[in-house]
Amino acid sequence: MAEKTDSLAKDSIPFLLRKMAIPGVLSQLLLLLYNMVDRIYLGRLNDGGMALLAVGICLPITYFFNAVAFLFGQGGAARAMIKLGSGDREESEKIMGNSVISIIVSGLIITVVFCMNAKPIMYLLGASDVSIGAAVTYMRIYSLGAVAIMGYMGFLQFVITQGATKQAMFYVISGAVCNVVLDPILIFACDMGVAGAAIATVLSQLLIAVLSIRFLASEKSRIRLRPSFMIPKGTLLITIVSLGFSPFLMQITEAILTVVTDASAQKYGGDISALGMTLAVSLSMAIWMPSNGINQGAQALLSYNFGSGDYGRVRQTVNTLMKYQLIFLGIMTALLELFPTVFIRIFTSDADVIREATWMVRVNTAGFFILPIQTVFQQIYLSTGQEKASLAMVIIRKLVLHIPLLFILPLIMENKVLAVVLAETVSDIVSVVVTSIYFVPGFYRMLKKKEISTRESVSI
Repeated sequence: MAEKTDSLAKDSIPFLLRKMAIPGVLSQLLLLLYNMVDRIYLGRLNDGGMALLAVGICLPITYFFNAVAFLFGQGGAARAMIKLGSGDREESEKIMGNSVISIIVSGLIITVVFCMNAKPIMYLLGASDVSIGAAVTYMRIYSLGAVAIMGYMGFLQFVITQGATKQAMFYVISGAVCNVVLDPILIFACDMGVAGAAIATVLSQLLIAVLSIRFLASEKSRIRLRPSFMIPKGTLLITIVSLGFSPFLMQITEAILTVVTDASAQKYGGDISALGMTLAVSLSMAIWMPSNGINQGAQALLSYNFGSGDYGRVRQTVNTLMKYQLIFLGIMTALLELFPTVFIRIFTSDADVIREATWMVRVNTAGFFILPIQTVFQQIYLSTGQEKASLAMVIIRKLVLHIPLLFILPLIMENKVLAVVLAETVSDIVSVVVTSIYFVPGFYRMLKKKEISTRESVSI
């Protein structure tokens, strides 16, 4: 695997970014596939509406699991690659070992807590007396697989960041095939409904988690998972969590926003608006999850070269990543703005819901094409170990702008439902302006100081 990490320092940046983004994009598309396939199949049950509602209610739980996985997985992978780039392989392996054991232990704790408190949690997330049964069933099974679900997201990150793209793609595709095959068998053939969808999701992600761990513990892995390095160490956990807290908070706020947005849409527009909002969020996920995968592919390049002090390659990676994201988000935004009903009809044929969701999708995605300016630099700061800046960007976009706007805009606008939808668009645009003025110049200033410091140390 030495040639894998050497290629991070030598091969063409555009080639490497395309190559390493593929498994990241596939892993995110797989998460999206689970959600979409479940909804497509469940929507065709006799009580499909209730089944869809149950899965929708559990969506914040998905965000929470992802958040914990990112806390230890993304934070650990970035720290490990920075250390590997600086030549400290043993420290890199210790970081990975602490990340893996943290994911496993936190997953077990979450399983116990969520299974014991399933009903009150579901009521808290908006379940009614009618939908509570299906929602609790789905959540309990999903929670039993917490280690597998979080392991899939966290363990695979360490495979991707090493440049083991073939292995990562094989694992992701295996999980996708498993899910597509199991869903109809368990939902329809075994007549398990919502329970079948949850079991299919857990088993598919368990497969990926096991394959990832097997690879990390093998000689094929550049940094190996060793039992002796899986003993938790406070100083290492602090460095991992400090860097992973930014993506963790991002996912947590998304979970909160999902609950608040759905509740607000329901309050001001009733069931039709609530379902329209759910579909708009689902389609926005179809954009952002692959975009996140592209960012994940860039993480290894950024972290490794930043750790090795090759700031010229860091700068080139930043520019290439931004170009790719602007092209991707521009195309996807245009498709949803021009043809929203084509995508909405995948989930429903109800004319009223289609009509409501159509304008919601257009408003919700209006600012997406310029948002890479914010999301890319958030990832860049994360990948280069600048945890405070990365965290500040999340706080500004979500806590300072989006959540307050969800409450403020309905107070000053006559169309309350439009106000709810506009909250994200306004927060996206303002956060891009703030990033362009402060965080973009700040990163290049920091990089220039690093370059000057490196040249001075070499001359001495």
